[in-house]
Amino acid sequence: MTIRKFPVYTLLFCSLMTACAVDYDMKSIDIYEPNRIVVNSFLNPEKSINVHFYAVDRTDKGFTYRTVDNLHVKLTEDNHVLFDGLCTDTILAIEHRPQAGARYRIEVSLTGYASVWAETTVPSPITCTVRAEPFGDDPYNTEMKYFLSDFAGGYERENTSIYLLAYSLGDNDTILQCSNYYASNVLLDPMNRTNGIEAKDADVGSASYDYFMRVKNANIPYLNSLIFITYMPDTHIVYYDDDDGTHAEWVTVHVNNYLVKLITAGPEYDMYHRTCYQQANYIVYDEDITAIVYQPFQVYSNINEGLGIFAGMNETNYYFDAPEKPELPERPSIWN
Repeated sequence: MTIRKFPVYTLLFCSLMTACAVDYDMKSIDIYEPNRIVVNSFLNPEKSINVHFYAVDRTDKGFTYRTVDNLHVKLTEDNHVLFDGLCTDTILAIEHRPQAGARYRIEVSLTGYASVWAETTVPSPITCTVRAEPFGDDPYNTEMKYFLSDFAGGYERENTSIYLLAYSLGDNDTILQCSNYYASNVLLDPMNRTNGIEAKDADVGSASYDYFMRVKNANIPYLNSLIFITYMPDTHIVYYDDDDGTHAEWVTVHVNNYLVKLITAGPEYDMYHRTCYQQANYIVYDEDITAIVYQPFQVYSNINEGLGIFAGMNETNYYFDAPEKPELPERPSIWN
């Protein structure tokens, strides 16, 4: 098995985060919000700058969420102006990649709304050594065991945290995310942890983490090693419509590579995704007695006088060749 480490895919990273309320304090937000400009952008050295603009308008029946254009935008990098003018689209796209260590500031104004601004710093990448080996003997489901060690970077100086994810990369740029990670390490954030029935092996036990693993900044100096096992998917569901309605079908993908992604999360990036995950995954049912005292989780925003997120991040990608699978009979469908 070979390993390749080079900058490629920048993957969507929205609903993959966790939350832990003890890490940060957040400013209070009034439930009776006025009309607001919304600014969304993750600054990642692996891709060019894109900033998305929206507006939240209060109505008699609640709030409406819509795209907006013709905003005046000023964007600076270490006080050097990258853009200062009218953005006629709902997205500001600049052919410039953010730089690690640089400080960014954005100011946005639109007639009828309060002007907004935000600042963030793009962190330097955290790196580690990664080794992989196949695990288990199921010919249909490939599991891999990953060994991570020698974590290094400017996390103490930059107050950054770590998110770890794994993916299968297939033909036609297909990207399949791993959904469960078995690991036994007290330094992992427990918020998205579930306890399984059967231990995978002596190294990782039975506890698993949904969609990702997170190590908060204060724990990184003690992270000597991390071992985890995850199933590397090679199928995904495709939905299609015909005269009989909507149908779902499993599609098998020829997987070429496996990817372990180590995301270095700046404080704003970390705070936003963790609280967003907490809000999206805390479900209260009508018959649940706790529903009478339920309060929505507040999603973090660093957009002053507005909403959204303007945050720096970085990533390190580790690629492994996927082992060739033998020819096997078609697997049983879960729909039968």
